[in-house]
Amino acid sequence: MHNYRVGIICSDLTILQGLVSLLQEPWCKIAEENGEYYWSSPFFEPLPNGREVAKKADQYLPALNGLVRLHISTAPKIVRSGKILFTNESGGTGANFDGTIKFPYYINISEEDLEQRRQRWVALVKVWAEQGVNPLDALNNALTYFSEETSWTNLYNVYETIQKDYNHSQNVTNKRSYKPLPEQWTVFDGRNREKDFTESANNAYISGIVFARHSLATSDRAEKVEGSQYVEVTKPHGKKESILPMSLDEAREFVTRILYQWIMSK
Repeated sequence: MHNYRVGIICSDLTILQGLVSLLQEPWCKIAEENGEYYWSSPFFEPLPNGREVAKKADQYLPALNGLVRLHISTAPKIVRSGKILFTNESGGTGANFDGTIKFPYYINISEEDLEQRRQRWVALVKVWAEQGVNPLDALNNALTYFSEETSWTNLYNVYETIQKDYNHSQNVTNKRSYKPLPEQWTVFDGRNREKDFTESANNAYISGIVFARHSLATSDRAEKVEGSQYVEVTKPHGKKESILPMSLDEAREFVTRILYQWIMSK
Protein backbone atom coordinates (compact mmCIF):
# COMPACT_ATOMS: atom_id res chain seq x y z
CA MET A 1 0.00 0.00 0.00
CA HIS A 2 1.02 3.59 -0.58
CA ASN A 3 1.28 6.25 2.09
CA TYR A 4 -0.70 9.03 0.38
CA ARG A 5 -0.66 12.66 1.57
CA VAL A 6 -3.26 14.90 -0.03
CA GLY A 7 -2.22 18.52 -0.48
CA ILE A 8 -4.66 21.02 1.07
CA ILE A 9 -4.90 24.80 1.07
CA CYS A 10 -6.94 27.40 2.94
CA SER A 11 -7.19 31.16 2.53
CA ASP A 12 -6.25 31.51 6.21
CA LEU A 13 -3.04 29.64 7.00
CA THR A 14 -3.74 29.79 10.74
CA ILE A 15 -6.45 27.17 10.17
CA LEU A 16 -3.99 24.70 8.66
CA GLN A 17 -1.31 25.58 11.22
CA GLY A 18 -3.81 24.90 13.99
CA LEU A 19 -4.84 21.58 12.46
CA VAL A 20 -1.20 20.46 12.39
CA SER A 21 -1.15 20.65 16.19
CA LEU A 22 -4.68 19.28 16.61
CA LEU A 23 -4.67 16.33 14.24
CA GLN A 24 -1.69 14.02 14.59
CA GLU A 25 -3.52 10.71 14.81
CA PRO A 26 -3.24 7.67 12.54
CA TRP A 27 -6.95 8.01 11.65
CA CYS A 28 -6.58 11.66 10.59
CA LYS A 29 -3.32 13.58 10.30
CA ILE A 30 -2.49 17.04 8.99
CA ALA A 31 1.21 17.69 8.43
CA GLU A 32 3.39 20.48 7.08
CA GLU A 33 6.10 19.56 4.58
CA ASN A 34 8.35 22.25 3.12
CA GLY A 35 5.81 24.99 3.74
CA GLU A 36 2.88 23.02 2.27
CA TYR A 37 0.11 21.18 4.09
CA TYR A 38 -1.00 17.58 3.60
CA TRP A 39 -3.81 15.37 4.88
CA SER A 40 -3.31 11.63 5.41
CA SER A 41 -5.97 9.12 6.37
CA PRO A 42 -6.71 5.38 6.22
CA PHE A 43 -9.39 6.39 3.67
CA PHE A 44 -6.62 6.71 1.07
CA GLU A 45 -4.28 3.81 1.81
CA PRO A 46 -5.93 0.95 -0.17
CA LEU A 47 -6.41 3.06 -3.32
CA PRO A 48 -4.41 2.19 -6.43
CA ASN A 49 -3.42 5.63 -7.72
CA GLY A 50 -3.48 9.39 -7.20
CA ARG A 51 -6.59 9.88 -9.31
CA GLU A 52 -8.63 7.62 -7.02
CA VAL A 53 -7.13 9.30 -3.97
CA ALA A 54 -8.21 12.70 -5.33
CA LYS A 55 -11.76 11.43 -5.83
CA LYS A 56 -11.86 10.02 -2.31
CA ALA A 57 -10.51 13.26 -0.83
CA ASP A 58 -13.17 15.26 -2.69
CA GLN A 59 -15.84 12.99 -1.18
CA TYR A 60 -14.63 13.49 2.38
CA LEU A 61 -13.38 17.09 2.42
CA PRO A 62 -16.90 18.57 2.83
CA ALA A 63 -17.38 16.57 6.03
CA LEU A 64 -13.93 17.55 7.30
CA ASN A 65 -14.84 21.18 6.61
CA GLY A 66 -18.01 20.70 8.63
CA LEU A 67 -15.95 19.45 11.57
CA VAL A 68 -13.58 22.42 11.26
CA ARG A 69 -16.55 24.81 11.33
CA LEU A 70 -17.81 23.10 14.47
CA HIS A 71 -14.51 24.09 16.07
CA ILE A 72 -14.04 27.53 14.46
CA SER A 73 -17.39 28.81 13.23
CA THR A 74 -16.01 31.38 10.77
CA ALA A 75 -13.36 29.15 9.19
CA PRO A 76 -13.07 29.35 5.41
CA LYS A 77 -13.13 26.12 3.47
CA ILE A 78 -10.17 23.84 3.06
CA VAL A 79 -9.73 22.59 -0.51
CA ARG A 80 -7.34 20.28 -2.32
CA SER A 81 -4.20 21.91 -3.67
CA GLY A 82 -4.03 19.54 -6.65
CA LYS A 83 -0.86 17.87 -5.31
CA ILE A 84 -0.71 14.38 -3.79
CA LEU A 85 2.50 12.92 -2.37
CA PHE A 86 3.06 9.21 -1.85
CA THR A 87 5.59 6.79 -0.43
CA ASN A 88 5.41 3.18 -1.59
CA GLU A 89 6.24 0.01 0.34
CA SER A 90 9.84 -0.02 -0.88
CA GLY A 91 10.41 3.53 0.30
CA GLY A 92 10.12 5.20 -3.09
CA THR A 93 8.47 8.62 -3.18
CA GLY A 94 6.58 10.57 -5.80
CA ALA A 95 3.85 13.12 -6.45
CA ASN A 96 0.67 13.44 -8.49
CA PHE A 97 -0.69 16.75 -9.78
CA ASP A 98 -3.96 17.93 -11.25
CA GLY A 99 -5.51 21.24 -12.24
CA THR A 100 -8.78 21.12 -10.33
CA ILE A 101 -7.84 23.81 -7.82
CA LYS A 102 -10.41 26.21 -6.40
CA PHE A 103 -9.30 28.98 -4.08
CA PRO A 104 -11.66 29.93 -1.24
CA TYR A 105 -12.43 33.47 -0.15
CA TYR A 106 -10.64 35.14 2.77
CA ILE A 107 -12.11 35.40 6.25
CA ASN A 108 -10.29 36.39 9.45
CA ILE A 109 -10.30 33.70 12.13
CA SER A 110 -10.43 34.08 15.89
CA GLU A 111 -8.47 31.38 17.76
CA GLU A 112 -9.89 32.24 21.21
CA ASP A 113 -10.44 29.21 23.39
CA LEU A 114 -8.85 26.95 20.77
CA GLU A 115 -6.84 24.91 23.26
CA GLN A 116 -9.73 24.67 25.72
CA ARG A 117 -11.96 23.06 23.08
CA ARG A 118 -9.23 20.92 21.52
CA GLN A 119 -9.87 17.56 23.15
CA ARG A 120 -13.61 17.68 22.57
CA TRP A 121 -13.23 18.54 18.90
CA VAL A 122 -10.52 15.95 18.25
CA ALA A 123 -12.87 13.35 19.75
CA LEU A 124 -15.48 14.34 17.16
CA VAL A 125 -12.97 13.96 14.34
CA LYS A 126 -12.05 10.52 15.64
CA VAL A 127 -15.70 9.39 15.59
CA TRP A 128 -16.05 10.65 12.02
CA ALA A 129 -12.75 9.14 10.83
CA GLU A 130 -13.50 5.75 12.36
CA GLN A 131 -17.14 5.56 11.22
CA GLY A 132 -17.21 7.60 8.03
CA VAL A 133 -16.64 4.73 5.64
CA ASN A 134 -19.45 5.81 3.30
CA PRO A 135 -19.42 9.36 1.88
CA LEU A 136 -23.22 9.19 1.55
CA ASP A 137 -24.00 8.15 5.13
CA ALA A 138 -25.84 10.34 7.67
CA LEU A 139 -22.71 11.54 9.45
CA ASN A 140 -21.02 12.76 6.29
CA ASN A 141 -24.27 14.27 5.00
CA ALA A 142 -24.87 16.28 8.18
CA LEU A 143 -21.30 17.57 8.28
CA THR A 144 -21.41 18.48 4.59
CA TYR A 145 -24.60 20.53 5.05
CA PHE A 146 -23.04 22.19 8.10
CA SER A 147 -19.94 23.17 6.10
CA GLU A 148 -22.04 25.23 3.70
CA GLU A 149 -23.22 28.82 4.01
CA THR A 150 -25.36 29.40 7.10
CA SER A 151 -29.00 29.51 6.00
CA TRP A 152 -32.30 28.18 7.29
CA THR A 153 -32.29 25.56 4.54
CA ASN A 154 -28.79 24.26 5.27
CA LEU A 155 -29.31 24.26 9.04
CA TYR A 156 -32.62 22.44 8.65
CA ASN A 157 -30.94 19.87 6.40
CA VAL A 158 -28.48 19.15 9.22
CA TYR A 159 -31.33 18.86 11.72
CA GLU A 160 -33.40 16.64 9.43
CA THR A 161 -30.46 14.29 8.86
CA ILE A 162 -29.92 13.99 12.62
CA GLN A 163 -33.65 13.57 13.28
CA LYS A 164 -33.94 10.74 10.77
CA ASP A 165 -30.81 8.93 11.96
CA TYR A 166 -31.80 9.24 15.63
CA ASN A 167 -35.32 7.92 15.04
CA HIS A 168 -34.12 5.05 12.89
CA SER A 169 -31.76 4.14 15.75
CA GLN A 170 -34.90 3.95 17.92
CA ASN A 171 -36.59 1.71 15.32
CA VAL A 172 -38.95 4.51 14.27
CA THR A 173 -38.97 4.68 10.47
CA ASN A 174 -42.34 6.35 9.79
CA LYS A 175 -41.62 10.08 9.55
CA ARG A 176 -45.06 10.95 10.92
CA SER A 177 -44.22 9.02 14.09
CA TYR A 178 -40.79 10.55 14.69
CA LYS A 179 -39.91 11.19 18.33
CA PRO A 180 -38.38 14.48 19.50
CA LEU A 181 -34.62 14.52 19.90
CA PRO A 182 -33.30 13.81 23.43
CA GLU A 183 -33.89 16.74 25.76
CA GLN A 184 -30.25 16.86 26.82
CA TRP A 185 -29.54 17.88 23.23
CA THR A 186 -32.31 20.44 22.79
CA VAL A 187 -32.92 22.19 26.13
CA PHE A 188 -31.34 25.65 26.48
CA ASP A 189 -31.82 27.67 29.67
CA GLY A 190 -34.64 25.41 30.78
CA ARG A 191 -36.61 25.53 27.50
CA ASN A 192 -36.75 22.84 24.85
CA ARG A 193 -35.92 24.74 21.65
CA GLU A 194 -36.61 22.00 19.07
CA LYS A 195 -40.04 23.33 18.03
CA ASP A 196 -38.75 26.91 18.20
CA PHE A 197 -36.08 25.92 15.68
CA THR A 198 -38.30 23.99 13.27
CA GLU A 199 -41.01 26.65 13.27
CA SER A 200 -38.51 29.48 12.79
CA ALA A 201 -36.83 27.62 9.93
CA ASN A 202 -40.04 26.78 8.11
CA ASN A 203 -42.52 29.55 8.86
CA ALA A 204 -42.48 32.61 6.60
CA TYR A 205 -44.55 34.56 9.13
CA ILE A 206 -41.61 34.25 11.55
CA SER A 207 -38.47 34.33 9.39
CA GLY A 208 -39.77 36.13 6.31
CA ILE A 209 -40.74 35.04 2.84
CA VAL A 210 -37.19 35.41 1.50
CA PHE A 211 -35.45 33.31 4.15
CA ALA A 212 -37.92 30.74 5.53
CA ARG A 213 -38.08 27.31 3.92
CA HIS A 214 -41.85 27.58 3.29
CA SER A 215 -43.93 30.26 1.62
CA LEU A 216 -46.63 32.30 3.37
CA ALA A 217 -49.23 30.17 1.61
CA THR A 218 -47.93 26.99 3.24
CA SER A 219 -46.96 28.50 6.63
CA ASP A 220 -49.21 28.40 9.69
CA ARG A 221 -50.26 31.90 10.72
CA ALA A 222 -48.15 33.32 13.53
CA GLU A 223 -49.05 36.40 15.57
CA LYS A 224 -46.87 38.17 18.11
CA VAL A 225 -47.97 37.88 21.72
CA GLU A 226 -48.24 41.43 22.99
CA GLY A 227 -45.68 42.33 25.64
CA SER A 228 -43.51 39.26 25.10
CA GLN A 229 -40.93 37.76 22.75
CA TYR A 230 -43.24 34.89 21.85
CA VAL A 231 -45.49 34.32 18.87
CA GLU A 232 -48.64 32.21 18.80
CA VAL A 233 -48.81 29.84 15.86
CA THR A 234 -52.22 28.54 14.82
CA LYS A 235 -51.92 24.96 13.63
CA PRO A 236 -54.50 23.02 11.57
CA HIS A 237 -57.78 22.36 13.40
CA GLY A 238 -57.22 25.49 15.48
CA LYS A 239 -54.51 24.15 17.80
CA LYS A 240 -52.25 26.95 19.06
CA GLU A 241 -48.57 26.69 19.96
CA SER A 242 -46.38 29.22 21.75
CA ILE A 243 -43.08 29.66 19.90
CA LEU A 244 -40.01 31.65 20.91
CA PRO A 245 -38.59 32.69 17.52
CA MET A 246 -34.92 32.07 16.80
CA SER A 247 -32.59 34.33 14.89
CA LEU A 248 -30.36 32.64 12.33
CA ASP A 249 -27.40 32.98 14.72
CA GLU A 250 -29.39 31.32 17.52
CA ALA A 251 -30.43 28.58 15.11
CA ARG A 252 -26.81 27.92 14.19
CA GLU A 253 -25.92 27.65 17.88
CA PHE A 254 -28.79 25.20 18.38
CA VAL A 255 -27.77 23.05 15.42
CA THR A 256 -24.11 23.15 16.48
CA ARG A 257 -25.09 21.75 19.87
CA ILE A 258 -27.27 18.94 18.57
CA LEU A 259 -24.65 18.05 15.97
CA TYR A 260 -22.00 17.75 18.69
CA GLN A 261 -24.30 15.66 20.88
CA TRP A 262 -25.39 13.40 18.03
CA ILE A 263 -21.84 12.68 16.84
CA MET A 264 -20.69 11.84 20.35
CA SER A 265 -23.65 9.48 20.80
CA LYS A 266 -22.44 7.29 17.94
